[in-house]
This record gives sequence, structure tokens and C-alpha cells, in this order.
Amino acid sequence: KFIQKIKKVSDECTAETHASPEDIKALLEHKIPESHEGKCMVFCFHKHFHIQNEDGSLNKAETIASLDPIKEHNREVYDKVVKVLETCADTAATDSDHCIYATNLADCAIREGKSMGLDELLVVE
Repeated sequence: KFIQKIKKVSDECTAETHASPEDIKALLEHKIPESHEGKCMVFCFHKHFHIQNEDGSLNKAETIASLDPIKEHNREVYDKVVKVLETCADTAATDSDHCIYATNLADCAIREGKSMGLDELLVVE
């Protein structure tokens, strides 16, 4: 069911942002796309999954609440993911361009997640 939601969101975000196949490929490889459209794809995903609000601000409370299924399944992973979120909320460079801020958050999450051994679990948020 979660994979189906990701596919649906991916299709909607691709149509909304006009991201290229290269952008999608980068995202699937847990890399930040180089084009602005690709960066906006990250922001679009963040909006759909309530990580960022429409105005680009971080929605930390709802993001943490959305992790409850992970908490029930694996408390250790949950604790690590929350730590990554808190670290990135504090350290990712903000930007007036919501797409740039989204990729700064995602880049931080990838980097911090890898340092905690979560790299196989993290999909670019």
C-alpha cells in the first residue's frame, strides 16, 4: 500500500514539476537531482508526506507523528529517524526557494541517515 502511494505521488509530482527521467533516476539512487525541476520534485514529495507545508516551512510535529508505524515496528530505527529529523531541522540551510530548502533537508537526511546506518531504509524524503 505504501509503495502504491509513493508511485501515485511520484506520478503527480512528475506532472506538477516536469521533472525529467534523469531527475527521477537520481532520486531513486538517493541522490539530489541537479535540475530545479528535480529539486522541486523533492519539495512536492515533502508536501504530500507532510514533511513541509505549502509555504515551504518544515512540519516537524506532523513528520514525527507520521513515523508512528515505524515506532511500533522497530523502536531503534524510529529513534534514529527522529534524531536525523531533529538534526536536519536544526542544521539544514533554509532557503526562500522551497525546492532548494527541500533538497537541503533531503541531503542532510541522506548524510545523517548513512552515518547512523539507515542508508538502506531512507528514500529521499
